[in-house]
Amino acid sequence: MNDTFYELLVKKNKPDTTALILSAINIIAIVFLFILSLSFQPAIILAVGLGLVFYYFVYPKISVEYEYSLLNSDLTVDAIYNKTKRKNILTMDIKTLEAAFPTSSPKMNSRRNGKQIDCSTSDMQSSYCLIFPNSGENILLFITPDDHLLDMLKRVAPRAFM
Repeated sequence: MNDTFYELLVKKNKPDTTALILSAINIIAIVFLFILSLSFQPAIILAVGLGLVFYYFVYPKISVEYEYSLLNSDLTVDAIYNKTKRKNILTMDIKTLEAAFPTSSPKMNSRRNGKQIDCSTSDMQSSYCLIFPNSGENILLFITPDDHLLDMLKRVAPRAFM
């Protein structure tokens, strides 16, 4: 058995203003709910409903981690939202990889066409762009690999890293 398996978990960098914005939204929601409870009772139902929608659909998307799994030549990218919910972003065969280069490379300027999927930490200095063909169009996958994952990808598709 010559199976190769490697997993890497990276956390997406949040902007510095995210915590400030979330705190402001929470304070505004509490003040809004307090004011409505004093004056207009049916608006409380609306405010609680909007709060629940925000809690279930917006809060989980704030903390995002990406898991890269490489099994032989299959790369699977999953998004983990708020450390509770997992979503498969894509699964690709590395043998079909056309090109791979750092996002800070000048090669990136000529390769902007295609569907872009950003699964990186948002740090363009350490991220890589992987270009896959998919039913007539290119997929540009942005990831942040460590040295070990990068070496394994180079072993599976050495021509793509030239």
